[in-house]
Amino acid sequence: MLYVGAKCLYCIWLPPEKSTVVQTIINVRPQNIMLSRKTILTLVNALDFQTHDEVGRFCIEFDLEHVISNATYIKQKETAISKHLIANKDAKGPMGSSLVLEVIEYLLKTKPHSGDRYYEFSHHLEKDGYLLTENSVRASLPTQIPLIEIEDRLLEVLKKRGFDVALGHYEQAVAAHGRGEWAAANAQLRSLVEEFFDKIHFLINAGTAQQSHARKTELANVGFFHKEYNEFLNNGMGFVEGFWKRLQPQGSHPGLSESVDSTFRLHLVLLVLHYFAERLDDELA
Repeated sequence: MLYVGAKCLYCIWLPPEKSTVVQTIINVRPQNIMLSRKTILTLVNALDFQTHDEVGRFCIEFDLEHVISNATYIKQKETAISKHLIANKDAKGPMGSSLVLEVIEYLLKTKPHSGDRYYEFSHHLEKDGYLLTENSVRASLPTQIPLIEIEDRLLEVLKKRGFDVALGHYEQAVAAHGRGEWAAANAQLRSLVEEFFDKIHFLINAGTAQQSHARKTELANVGFFHKEYNEFLNNGMGFVEGFWKRLQPQGSHPGLSESVDSTFRLHLVLLVLHYFAERLDDELA
């Protein structure tokens, strides 16, 4: 993974037989867009409908009158629209593009780029790997990184294996990130990672250590961390050790905005924890 200036560039390193071209992130409107449930909820919230006429005009434009036909209040209509978008992520809009993408473009066209609801949606969109442009969105990650699928699978394993405390930290990290509370989000991500590896230590009965670092050492000793991949070397030079150090810095840094740094940390945590969660799930199968 490369970090350049105020943008994150992600590279995937694969074996020669599965090599891929590293893509440069450019300002191109995506053909398809995959958003998390929370991001879709904040998108509809950002539309900030004030009257039934506003909701009605929106639904006429997107051929969604049937979606709100049984709703009476504006909030009920917003919920119905949100449920429809979540259940139909592959649906096309009136212009033939992704329905969700066209709704975002409708938001950018009809609503000012300001207010808490708008910025909360923007932050959740960044978590999903997209950035707002003047008229649309662009991907901030190469297409080879299916971030939403990675998040869904990670949460599935965490729920399946009883990572209740870790899930709580993740939910709080995402909520703080959505509110733009970067320090709080970063703190919850560190707590998530610490709890994640501590829980793995318990689940595979790796030893009796009481401190998190010592537990990681025992995870390496029993072979959960792969020495041949330099995952944990117990000298500060291994991958997991470097990963943990990257989550530690606090405060502002030259050329680095707090929002970009926090989003980078969130993406990094999702990718790394998903990798080890899949390994744990295989071992416990």
